[in-house]
Amino acid sequence: MNIIETIRKHAAAQPEKTAFHFRSGEITYQELWEQSGRLSGFLTEIEMPAHQPIPVYGHKDTGMPVSFLAAVRTGHPYVPLDTNMPEHRIRDILAACGSPVLLAAEMPAFPVPGIRVVGPADLHRIRQDRNIPGPDPALWNRKEDTHYIIFTSGSTGKPKGVQVSTGNLEAYLDWSVTLVDNEPGVFLNQAPFSFDLSVMDVYTGLATGSTILSVDHDLTEDPAALQSYLEEQQPNYWVSTPSFADLCLSTPEFDGSHLCGLRKFLFCGEPLKRRTAERLLRRFPETEVINTYGPTEATVCVTAVGITPALLEETSADLPVGFPKPGTGMYALDREGRKLRAGETGELVITGDTVSQGYFHNPEKTAAAFFLTEDGQRAYRTGDSGFIREDGMVFCHGRMDGQIKFHGYRIELGDIEKNLMRLPGVEGAAVFLQKKEGSGEGLTACVLQDPAEDTSYARRKWIRTAMKERIPAYMVPRRIVFFSDFPMTMNGKLDRKKLGEMI
Repeated sequence: MNIIETIRKHAAAQPEKTAFHFRSGEITYQELWEQSGRLSGFLTEIEMPAHQPIPVYGHKDTGMPVSFLAAVRTGHPYVPLDTNMPEHRIRDILAACGSPVLLAAEMPAFPVPGIRVVGPADLHRIRQDRNIPGPDPALWNRKEDTHYIIFTSGSTGKPKGVQVSTGNLEAYLDWSVTLVDNEPGVFLNQAPFSFDLSVMDVYTGLATGSTILSVDHDLTEDPAALQSYLEEQQPNYWVSTPSFADLCLSTPEFDGSHLCGLRKFLFCGEPLKRRTAERLLRRFPETEVINTYGPTEATVCVTAVGITPALLEETSADLPVGFPKPGTGMYALDREGRKLRAGETGELVITGDTVSQGYFHNPEKTAAAFFLTEDGQRAYRTGDSGFIREDGMVFCHGRMDGQIKFHGYRIELGDIEKNLMRLPGVEGAAVFLQKKEGSGEGLTACVLQDPAEDTSYARRKWIRTAMKERIPAYMVPRRIVFFSDFPMTMNGKLDRKKLGEMI
């Protein structure tokens, strides 16, 4: 698939079809193509090196996809920056990019010296200027060119820029369209564009000639307004983190009778909990629930599996994350770097055509995580713990760095959390090792449950007793704190840092 050419064809075949719907406005395929062409023409007049990354700042606004497409139509990768990102993080990313220009669908609330800011008024003028010639198709991104750079958290505190090529993206899309049976529809876009989960809905939507329906940050803060918006717009393909689905499940009307057009749930970005899958299958009996897995470094996701009542019945512990897509290989390594047999747990490694080019201007970290296999394929060490079953089904247990040492014992916090989740009434769990003056170290469990559930001492005592039947006593949290809602990050994942500060 040539994604730029595919978008051009959709613009010619269905010019009036809505490509993106935002609460602030919408844009058709023809407008997307023509306006991105004008902006591309403008970009070619700016003096900058070939393949210079172009940062794009904003939230859920038509200026964002227009800017993305304009960049790659001139041979430049784009770097999405969301308005909800911290200022210091944005400054770090801008410094790393070294771009002379910033395309801003919304004006930053802070100065960005040394960079030409093309703000919303200028963007609007350029997008409407029919006198600007479109770019030469010879400038379009080639398969080996970087398509986008998404910055993820780095262990040093500085974000790492993951470079995904157009070839990586197109190999991913050849598979992702099959997850929706290559059928156009309305794709829900929950994730901000700075989070690579958005690539699933944005580009799978564009590849199939669909409409991308965006949910902005303000809507996610208002469950009643969100439910009303969803009922009004009726998405067909739900793409989100599982935590966002948990948020929606707190609304009783979030079910198949109110969202009758919903064909599939597609989850990525964090583990899908058994409890979440069970509730979705009960409320949406006609809708398929698909669990996927993959890091940003391997282009969104590389595995998928439909979660059915039968699969839940036969799976006693973690839900599987699926079978690898065509063109992808997976295996597990032990701590010495040796390949493990089927069923043995180790670090998951991904190989194949969607493994990215590495980290932008960071050869040291690239060399530590990426390598070439003996047969010349790119490979990525995920840092995730898991195993591959005999039949090829992949299971992921979470981050390997989730392990702590407590009173001399090595403990996986995820192990405690999963066992808490198996208790009646527990809808979510997060465990922390806390150090407090005068009381030493202790494990604290944050338990998500219905506000109507008991929060008394007796309930805490019952949880601790039940946990002792499942895990060793030294792993049972000493302190239990109840929550009716967990804080989420701007990406729709559990905000562990904020939750930790709340206890």
